[in-house]
Amino acid sequence: MKSKIVTVLLVSAILLSACAGKKFSAEPYKEMRFATLPASSVVFLSDRGMLAASYLDGTIRSLDINTGKAVLKMPAGNPVEALSYTGNNGILISADRAGFVKLWEIKTGQLIKSIKLSDTAAFSCAANPDGTLFAAASGGKAAIYVTKNTIKIKELNTAANMPYRQVNFSGDKKRFLAAAGDTINIFNISKSTGLKKFFIPESIDIKNELSIKNNHAINSAVFSGDCSLIAAAGDGGVLNVYRAEDGYKVWSDPSFSGALRALAFSPGSKYLAAGDNSGRLVFYSSKTGEKLAELQVPSGIYGTAFSPSGKLFAASTSTGVVKIWETPKDAKKIVIDFSGLKTILLSLLAAAVILAVIFIRLRRK
Repeated sequence: MKSKIVTVLLVSAILLSACAGKKFSAEPYKEMRFATLPASSVVFLSDRGMLAASYLDGTIRSLDINTGKAVLKMPAGNPVEALSYTGNNGILISADRAGFVKLWEIKTGQLIKSIKLSDTAAFSCAANPDGTLFAAASGGKAAIYVTKNTIKIKELNTAANMPYRQVNFSGDKKRFLAAAGDTINIFNISKSTGLKKFFIPESIDIKNELSIKNNHAINSAVFSGDCSLIAAAGDGGVLNVYRAEDGYKVWSDPSFSGALRALAFSPGSKYLAAGDNSGRLVFYSSKTGEKLAELQVPSGIYGTAFSPSGKLFAASTSTGVVKIWETPKDAKKIVIDFSGLKTILLSLLAAAVILAVIFIRLRRK
């Protein structure tokens, strides 16, 4: 009989472990803190456990998740608002509150180029997928540059009371978005021809093909990797997802209590992560808006990013902590486990029930 009890308990433990393996624990896989001021942005540098984070203390750090140590510290000189990295050319791009856009050699931490975009804060920067172009937004300007020689090839201007807050390139390199106020302007990108191409081979022509009106002023707007969707969010606590083709609103979530500034699509575009300044972090099915997971972080979320393979997810926070989670293999079965204690108690309860049933049967015999 003892052997039967042991067998039942072992089977129960295996089943419980299997269920727990599908959970997305609220406890991060790793936490790293190297500054007391907010970590404003985070980007993955590789699938080998390297990422970069920017801070409002005016620094950028490349971080090794495996060791938990900062590999390089780059002094930006001003509070840094945003980072962008593609990995194709080893160049990290930053945008700061003094209106500067800076290019960094990520292997050495050396500053390659500093560009003064405007006298107001630069809130966003983005590189196109192959790293040949980059863009930044500051005040009433959004500009696109050639990466290798930093020649400005396009400048967009808007009203002073509706500054650009976000720029982003589509994954197919054919479109570019610039968000100002409550409007997302989407541009078609094509290579220039004629004399313009002769003098600047990388030059482009852009044409405004679509404008999308959002419910509230926009803090963040991004293309999905497959270029079919655009997610947008802002101070109103509303997340909207639009069809990139025609601006049709596919789904919306107005349930956030804090300002939203952190959005990230997973590789493959199946999932969307959104975080607000109250620390609420939600994972959705990109196509349907179904909530797959939700957790509460004890500090505001300023930036989010998936690793290139989608195996890791990172969030930068208002306390300067960068948190990294391992993502479940099957995101449809994500269940948030808010504490390890809860799992232990449930396991013990299940085991106790099984034992009680066995003892009752033994007594009847």
